[in-house]
Amino acid sequence: MEVMEDLKKNNIDGYPVPENEEARQSKLHEYDILDSLPENEFDALVELAATITDSPASLMNLLDYDRQWTKAAYGVEAGGIEHRSNTVCQYTVLQNDTVEIEDLRQDERFKDKDFVVEDPQYRSYAGYPLKTPDGYNIGAICVLDFSPKSLTDKQKKALKTISEEIISRLELRKKQRELEQLNIEKDHFLRVVNHDIKSPMNGIISSAHYLQQAWDGDIEELNKMLSIIEMSGRKLLSYTNELMENVLSDQHTKLHNSKVKIDETVQELITIYTPLADAKKLQMELKCNTPDPFCLDEEKFKLLASNLISNALKFSPEGNIVSIDAEILGGTPRLLHLSVADNGIGIPEHFLPKLFEKSKAHQRQGTLGEMSSGIGLPIVKKLVELHDGTIKVDTREGVGTTFHVMLPEQINEAS
Repeated sequence: MEVMEDLKKNNIDGYPVPENEEARQSKLHEYDILDSLPENEFDALVELAATITDSPASLMNLLDYDRQWTKAAYGVEAGGIEHRSNTVCQYTVLQNDTVEIEDLRQDERFKDKDFVVEDPQYRSYAGYPLKTPDGYNIGAICVLDFSPKSLTDKQKKALKTISEEIISRLELRKKQRELEQLNIEKDHFLRVVNHDIKSPMNGIISSAHYLQQAWDGDIEELNKMLSIIEMSGRKLLSYTNELMENVLSDQHTKLHNSKVKIDETVQELITIYTPLADAKKLQMELKCNTPDPFCLDEEKFKLLASNLISNALKFSPEGNIVSIDAEILGGTPRLLHLSVADNGIGIPEHFLPKLFEKSKAHQRQGTLGEMSSGIGLPIVKKLVELHDGTIKVDTREGVGTTFHVMLPEQINEAS
C-alpha cells in the first residue's frame, strides 16, 4: 500500500497513473517476467515490429511500479531501466489504441527529455498497449525513429497484432507454469496417498481377518481389534477428504446431473450414520418436503450432506437431537433447501470469518474425542458453489449450530 500511496503522489506531480494501477500491477507480476533473461521469441517479435514499420528501434516495455523495464529490444540494448516519469509508454498504457507522436520535439511532455535532446535523439514514437485478456495494460510495444514520421493504417494494425501475439505468449507461459505446478502437487499428493492409504487398509484387512479366523471370545482383544479398525477407517476417511479436495481444486470439475429423489437419498445417509448416532445415544430426525425428483449431481450432494451430518454427530453430546430438513421451494429455477441442525458445542466466533477455508486451526475434537481434519467444510463450500448455491451458518458456542444450504435446480441433466 505504501508503494501505491507513492504512485498517487507521483500522479499529483504529473506522473500519470491508471485508475486500476494496483490491479494492473498485480496482473503484470502474475506473468513473472520482470528482470528475466532475453528470449528469442520476444526478440523476434520486436524485430518484426521494427521491420514492418521501417523503424530503426523497437522495444517491448513493461511498466512496473516506478520504472519501465525493457524485456526485448531491436536497435538498442534490452534490459534497460528508465524511471516511469521519463518514458513515453507511461502514456500509452493509459490508452486502448495506438499512441503516435510524429515529432517528439513538438510535444511539451517530451521535447526536453534526454532521449530527444541528447543521443539517440529520437524524433517519432508509435506504441500500442500490451493489453491482457481481462483488460489491463501492462506495458507497450513501441517503435522509434530518428526522423519525424507517422505510421500507415496497415502498420498500426500490424503493431496491434504483434502486441496481441506478445500477450498470447505470456498467457501461454503462465498457463504452462500453473499446469506444471498443479502436476507437481498432484504427483506429490498421489504418492502420499498411495503410500499412506496402504497402512490403514492393511490394518482393517488384518484385523477383520483375525476376528474371522482367530478370535476366541476374549472381550479385551476384541475391543483392541475394533479400535484398530475404527482408527484405520478414520484415516481412510481423512485421505478420502484430501483426495476429494484435490479433485475439486481442478477448475474443470463438472457436475453430473440427474433427477434425484431427495427424500430417498437423505434417508440413505441417515441409515449409514445410524450406528454412529446410536453409539453416542443421539437421535436423528428427518423432515422432507421433496415430493418430486430434483435435478442435481447426486454423488456430490451426498458428499456435502454427509459432511454436514457427520459434523453434527461429531460435535453433539450424548442424548441430543440432530435434525435434517429438506424442502423443495418453487420458482424458476426451483430451489432445494437443506438444513442440518444440532444443539451441540457450537462454533467459536473467531472461527467464523474463515470457517470454509482449509486450516489446521479448525481441527477440533468431537464430544467423544473424535478428530477433525479441518477440510470437511471447505469441501462442502466447493460442492455448493459447483451447484451455484449458497451456504450459511447460524451458531452459538455452547448452544448449537445450523447449516443452511440452498441449491438451485440444474437445468441440464447428464446424458
